[in-house]
Amino acid sequence: MDEREARRSGYPLTIPGALLQGEAMRQACLTRNFQEIFRLVNRRTGSSHAAMAAAIGKMTSSRVSDIIRGVRGIRGREVIERVADGFGIPGEMFGLPRRPWEGSPEEIGETTDHAGPGVESAVGAEVRPRNATSAMAGADFERISYAGVGPESAHCRVDGPDSLREQLEVAKRDDGYLGARKTLPLVLGLLRAVEQGIRDAKPSVRRELLSVAADGAEFAGWLYRDIQQPTRAVFWYDRAMEWAQEANDPAMQGYMLLKKSQMAYDCGDAGRMSALAQAGRHDRWQLPDRVQAELLQQEALGYAMLGEPFSLVEQKLGTARELLAHAANGEPGDLGAYFDDDTLLLRNAVIYTEAGRPRLAADLFGKIIAAKTLSRRDVGFFNARRSAALALSGEPDEAARIGMASVGVARVVQSTRTLRVLGEVSQTLSRWRTRPMVREFREALQEV
Repeated sequence: MDEREARRSGYPLTIPGALLQGEAMRQACLTRNFQEIFRLVNRRTGSSHAAMAAAIGKMTSSRVSDIIRGVRGIRGREVIERVADGFGIPGEMFGLPRRPWEGSPEEIGETTDHAGPGVESAVGAEVRPRNATSAMAGADFERISYAGVGPESAHCRVDGPDSLREQLEVAKRDDGYLGARKTLPLVLGLLRAVEQGIRDAKPSVRRELLSVAADGAEFAGWLYRDIQQPTRAVFWYDRAMEWAQEANDPAMQGYMLLKKSQMAYDCGDAGRMSALAQAGRHDRWQLPDRVQAELLQQEALGYAMLGEPFSLVEQKLGTARELLAHAANGEPGDLGAYFDDDTLLLRNAVIYTEAGRPRLAADLFGKIIAAKTLSRRDVGFFNARRSAALALSGEPDEAARIGMASVGVARVVQSTRTLRVLGEVSQTLSRWRTRPMVREFREALQEV
């Protein structure tokens, strides 16, 4: 009996280590392919559908059967956590925090703070900073926070706020074509340089430096989200919030509530996502109309995931569209400057998919992608979303064709976020696995 099995003494089901460490199971967990996970557990352990359902809890044997047949899927974070606990799958294999039965974390990479501090859940609630440095007690702060800074970043220097802004804007433009892994070393190098510069800055420039540093930390958090490293993303989002508070920058604080809401979507936590979006809309943050529109759209997404009436979802989207139509034009570096009509439509398409309107979503994705205004990385990601919508619409060949194009981009820019969506597509298409185009897509994805 290994340590994991010993820790799970008393649990009704614990899959053996050989199955857990097998390539098939590891790949299935990475892409959250629950059809394959359930199939492996069923066939390799001999567990019946009823036994699997009982181990997971709040699930029937008929639902287990539906998941294995590809009729139903799993998305909500709470259900994913119950699957991990029911089968004895370590949290990190799903991109979750350590599970209670795994024991205490020993370093930041195993922290249980996966989706950020839960203090912003009520509209108007005071957002208290969590000291990001003290949260790393017992760990090598420099090693963790600036992991990935290599020789290519040694030249990074900060001559003032304007210098930092310019270098960050260059990095943001490059990210869409180079990918997060190639952009991160430069961004982390800039953040290390500015953090050192803040210590010696004169009061007249310190506040502005802190505000720009918060912007850079938010960008670092986004890059870590793209490569599916949520713990490091949370660290930098917390750092951004802390620097924004120190700079007395209310708009950036409200903006970080939007970013944390979006990260909650990555985890499938619709309730937290909606609460954070509502908190971000409080007047105290003094946010521009573009960000307010994006927050309203986040609320609509949460309603769609929670199964609220579609009329309520459309009402929120309509208000967001009106706000955006009257938003003032800003500079490229302004908060929410990226949120334009095309971005609104792309996010609406994601919402329509969650609301059970995949055909409408697929049409919207296709329209925006055809306009050729997106970066290479974003084309890959939204083609993955389009493929998912087509698969849900019952168009397997077209879904596989679009998915193949997305696989090619994801391979080049190394976007784990895109690959995770494609894994969900593969799961949806499993009922058509014998079709040549579908088989080719699934094989290409497996190679990546």
